[in-house]
Amino acid sequence: MKESLYIDTSIPSAFFDLSKPMRQLITQRWFEDKSQNFVLYISTLTMTEVEDTINEIRRNTGCKLLKITDEAIHLSNLYIEHGAIPPGEPEDALHIAIATVNNIFLLASWNFKHIVSVNPIRKVNEINIKNNYPYIQIGSLEIYGGSEYGNL
Repeated sequence: MKESLYIDTSIPSAFFDLSKPMRQLITQRWFEDKSQNFVLYISTLTMTEVEDTINEIRRNTGCKLLKITDEAIHLSNLYIEHGAIPPGEPEDALHIAIATVNNIFLLASWNFKHIVSVNPIRKVNEINIKNNYPYIQIGSLEIYGGSEYGNL
């Protein structure tokens, strides 16, 4: 059975980002070779952030679409209130919360500043456990099979 994987906006953005060629290469190859190992999810938040890019990727990968719910908004606010995600980055908190409330235990991101970083991951999972949500594994595409194509 395939595992579910939520991809935040940074993943489809990297697909076409010429300014970071290694990240672009890993992302493109991952979508070609590894994405079929997962049931992929994106959110309506992702759609609004990169609509043109995500439409092409979604058509070609069959990403399932998740909506922003009141429950996700509440949880994202907890992430911000308790210091897991900075107040100026509410979209980052919302991506994690959308995955969490939909019981998606894996999240891929290229955002090493606010999402794929030890302290945010630790704090997010402390908040999740305290509020009866599951532990979520957060990492770059490299940990989901993309390391075959290079490392950042």
